Amino acid sequence: MRTFRLTAILIVVFCLCGRSTLISQNVTPYHINGNAYQENCNCYTLTNDEFTQSGSVWNINKISLAQAFDFKFNVNLGCRDGDGADGLVFVLQPISTSIGSTGGGLGFQGISPSIGIAIDTWQNFNDSDPSADHLSIHKNGDLNHFSANNLTPPISLNGGNIEDCQWHVLHIVWNPATKVLSAEVDGRDKVETTVDLVATVFNGDPQVFWGFTGSTGGSRNRQRFCTSLNPGIEAIQPDVITCFPTPILFTDSSASFGQILKWFWDFGDGKTDTVQNPPAHTYPRPGIYDVKLNILGNNGCLSDTFKRQVVVGSKPVARFDLEPEIACENALITFEDSSSVEYGSINNWTWNLVGNSITSTTEGQYLHQFNATGPYEMQLLVQTKEGCVSDPVMKAFTVNPVPSIAMTASDACITDAVSFVATNTSAVPIARWNWQLGDGTNTSRQTLQHRYDKGGEYNVNVYAVSTAGCASDTISDLIKIYETNAFAGKDTVVASGQPVQLNGRGGDSYLWSPATGLSNPAIQNPIAILQRDAQFILTASTSFGCETSDTIKIKVVKGPAIYVPNAFSPNGDGHNDRFRFIPIGIKEVYYFRVFNRYGQLVYSAKNAEPGWDGLINGKQQPTGTYVWVVSGKDYNDQIRTERGTVQLVR
Repeated sequence: MRTFRLTAILIVVFCLCGRSTLISQNVTPYHINGNAYQENCNCYTLTNDEFTQSGSVWNINKISLAQAFDFKFNVNLGCRDGDGADGLVFVLQPISTSIGSTGGGLGFQGISPSIGIAIDTWQNFNDSDPSADHLSIHKNGDLNHFSANNLTPPISLNGGNIEDCQWHVLHIVWNPATKVLSAEVDGRDKVETTVDLVATVFNGDPQVFWGFTGSTGGSRNRQRFCTSLNPGIEAIQPDVITCFPTPILFTDSSASFGQILKWFWDFGDGKTDTVQNPPAHTYPRPGIYDVKLNILGNNGCLSDTFKRQVVVGSKPVARFDLEPEIACENALITFEDSSSVEYGSINNWTWNLVGNSITSTTEGQYLHQFNATGPYEMQLLVQTKEGCVSDPVMKAFTVNPVPSIAMTASDACITDAVSFVATNTSAVPIARWNWQLGDGTNTSRQTLQHRYDKGGEYNVNVYAVSTAGCASDTISDLIKIYETNAFAGKDTVVASGQPVQLNGRGGDSYLWSPATGLSNPAIQNPIAILQRDAQFILTASTSFGCETSDTIKIKVVKGPAIYVPNAFSPNGDGHNDRFRFIPIGIKEVYYFRVFNRYGQLVYSAKNAEPGWDGLINGKQQPTGTYVWVVSGKDYNDQIRTERGTVQLVR
């Protein structure tokens, strides 16, 4: 991230001095200026994390630009991001080993003639800087990106932030034949320009100093560089065999600013070597080994240790299991790998169904559906990515036949038991049966009878398991249990000659008996006109023939009339607790009202139910005499009004 201000920029100046990059360096080949200091054999700090610092480090030997160079440096731009500054520059110049200054010019500004490869971490508007940390090439100490001295457009570094506390590789290449100068950070962010350095920049003089400059101003960061001394070992490719006792070839991939004088190999098994690319190494046994490499540069510096782990593979042991353990025809069988290896990683499985020309390299498991019964053999061979191959393992198994079955069951009445019969329609012997009767009942008998508690439809399932353990297909049947629950209605009282609507229910068809007095005894809701007490039996039945019966009693009294009791006792004993009337032959009640001795209305309703409970607003009323009045219309459409008194007794 970048903050906007006008301040110093840190520039790295790289001068190539001397006759060749392979010439041995002096013991102290660098001249150090300002706040710069040497950290160790090959690393330098240009500025500490402090305000207004400047530093430069120059190689005291000139190099010739008539010769190509390919230099790698490690650079660290500090840990401050938003308020970090200012950057560094790699500079080529023929002037002196004592130059460099503070401020926004990164110590490079004003040095002419020169070439600078700048890593700029602050946005200076007067130089037309972008907001991101960036890389660019300039000449003659001029950092303005709109100037003719700007040789490459600025490119963003490390996603826009290189002030991340991390070391980054700065790779600089000069090719005098093509006149191409390029700079690249971390092998990713690259700038390149074609320029005749000797003729157009350095006035025909190929001899220049190289070095780094850096500075801070109103913001700060610790800014550092190291001449590259990076040991490396080429990765072992995936197709390279490292299985014991195969010899393993290790190849050096080290990178250094100068010439590498010596390599120090440690193979992790007590053996060492000091050549660049040692002969193939044979380990004494399988295992995991840490291979280490240090390199010695021609500046006398010994590198940090590079480590690479190598697995010397051991022979794997192939194993597998069947799932399920019992193989049945037409079923999908999983052959589950359980192979193991002490050192290495299994990455190849070869399954071979012997005699069937079926081979698979499916990872970890192999699935196959067997459509024919009989004996089989499966073979497994495994191999590790280190190239170690197991002995093949063989497992014999039998694919067993599956039984086929049939079932019979029938619909029934709720009062009857249902017969269930399962039949083996194959020659495969059956060990057990499994019924699910749809109401939560399960059984293992072949034939059975079962009575259901409720009517309705039930999905019945059954399957069989052979003596070898193979299950048949599950077959199903939907059965219906018919149920009736005849209800003729509540017993009632009617007036003589009053039409009464009977309401039966509980079946699909109905029959009332006797038929005397009924409009139609074969319908659900006939009308009865009676002159005397009667009792009717209702028979409700279904299309399947299931029947139930219920009885209704009808008491016939003289009427129409409204019968009202003369006393009630609301004491909560369940007997005569409510004061209510009985309407006989009354088809509509207009009102039923009760008054106390003061003429206060204590109860009012338009129905006989629920009746007065002797309370007003939840309070018990005293014993005594109360007046009532009831009015309604009888079935002949005559208005009837009755009055009287009732005695409340507690």
